[in-house]
Amino acid sequence: MSAFEFGNYPTPTARHGHHGKPPHIDPPEAPHLPAPTISEPILAMKIYDSCRSRDCLAQPEIGAARELDGRIIVAPEGAQSAIMEDLRVHSINVMRKEPSPFREGYWDMEIQFVLCYNLRFVGRDGMPLGEIPAMSTYTSRCSLFGSVAQEVALFTDLMGNSHTMLGGGAPFIMVEAKAIPLSAEIRRHRHRHHGDNPPSEGFGEHHRHIFPTIGLFSIVKLYRMVSLMVESRGFVIPPPCKHIMPPNPCDFFSKLDFPLDAFSPPQKREFAAGISVNIPAEEIIEE
Repeated sequence: MSAFEFGNYPTPTARHGHHGKPPHIDPPEAPHLPAPTISEPILAMKIYDSCRSRDCLAQPEIGAARELDGRIIVAPEGAQSAIMEDLRVHSINVMRKEPSPFREGYWDMEIQFVLCYNLRFVGRDGMPLGEIPAMSTYTSRCSLFGSVAQEVALFTDLMGNSHTMLGGGAPFIMVEAKAIPLSAEIRRHRHRHHGDNPPSEGFGEHHRHIFPTIGLFSIVKLYRMVSLMVESRGFVIPPPCKHIMPPNPCDFFSKLDFPLDAFSPPQKREFAAGISVNIPAEEIIEE
């Protein structure tokens, strides 16, 4: 009978560990080989055209600041200045999207940005006079290439319920925006009450309105859902998570520099040169 026939395997010679069991030996790691490149189809939101814009919005573009219900804000009595805080792009609305009558394949769009912020008023003596939630709106116009329209319906049950989007073959719009507060100025403005017959009290009065100036960065993209053939190396394998323990608060505090700059702010020359008198944490530990 051959030594390799059933029941006649040679006795292992590896040294046994505790309880007569052979010690656990991790198998050698296989050499890392690059995954083969294959071509496979994917669904993609392909960008057909895009543009970016930098707009400084002042009185001609956004007018006076308004309350959230649309009424123009009047500065409180005694207010010397207004400070704009917590500015954010509240919403972006597509007001119009239609094929350009002048360039085939292009789409004319009107996009409305709703900007919300708080106005904090300060009196002549520096005392606060309260805050008012405010808003401004700005409508931007642009024209981008989105290819010609085809009458198609897009169906997907990705969201759970079956859903059909009838867009008339129009491309979809994606808008990104970031707003920066620049200034808020209180100025007298002549306010007329339209439609009063006879004119109501206050007709033609000068009211103190707030005129904000806002910097707006925006990017507009036209895209379509298309099927693409791409080269792929397979699925993404995420790395293992690193479980980081939260730091000890005192250990964190002990590693901070002693902030002498806070107690003795640098003068103009030192400030411009970037000179600091903070005591490094290493020197504090040595003491």
